[in-house]
Amino acid sequence: MHTTDTEVLIVGAGPTGTALAIALQQAGVAHLLVDKLEQGQNTSRAAVIHAHTLEMLEELGVSGELAKRGMKLANFVIRDRNRPLVQLRFDQLPSAYRYLLMLPQNETEKVLVERLAELGGSIQRGVTATAATQDAESARVTLQTPKGETMVKARYVVGGDGMHSVVRTAAGIDFEGGTYEESFVLADVRMQWSLGATEVSLFFSPAGVVVVAPLPDGAFRIVATLDNAPEQPGIADIQALLDARGPTTGHNRIEEVVWSSRFRVHHRVAK
Repeated sequence: MHTTDTEVLIVGAGPTGTALAIALQQAGVAHLLVDKLEQGQNTSRAAVIHAHTLEMLEELGVSGELAKRGMKLANFVIRDRNRPLVQLRFDQLPSAYRYLLMLPQNETEKVLVERLAELGGSIQRGVTATAATQDAESARVTLQTPKGETMVKARYVVGGDGMHSVVRTAAGIDFEGGTYEESFVLADVRMQWSLGATEVSLFFSPAGVVVVAPLPDGAFRIVATLDNAPEQPGIADIQALLDARGPTTGHNRIEEVVWSSRFRVHHRVAK
């Protein structure tokens, strides 16, 4: 089996792994960044970046581009359906980034990947870590690649490979906690929305909570808890949530679901 040597092997090229690769590239540290997906996720998923995150990302040289591509919102309003309860103002933060930056995660990942490439770095895609061992001097990770199996010897191995991390498991680190019973609905929609595109709105109602947030391309992100959410919520599902939990005044109608998903929230931490 062919063996490659490097200082740092990063398994997983999501935002965490790619951000680390950028930092290592800037510092001149030899590294290898691999990901099992051929093209990345390319879906919306997480859609907000906060001020302190942008401050931390300044060192990587990506904050300006993220801010340019995202939608800047100063207001977060908590409502009892039609009645505003609390207004949070993000334009008064002691930061250069006095806003909530709405930007779908696939766009965030594009900015990170472009920055890594600009610095001369790259991602090896379609590469899956299948096993890892370590001794006193290094770690050895078996990778399944499109050309077959290979071995990487590294001083450090970083697990950016998510909930079912091969790296964390190989290191014997428990992932303690559990899963909340409720499922969540995520949807990016185009709709007629009486509150406009100037705030993130969180609605309380007897039926449950729903959040509505504008996105840069004129769409809106909707998030809601639901006991048994469908795997891919459609127009009728999202409209029912808005009707039951959102404002009862104005014209609020879902016209198109651009992307939707169901997910569960885990309360876990690496021991």
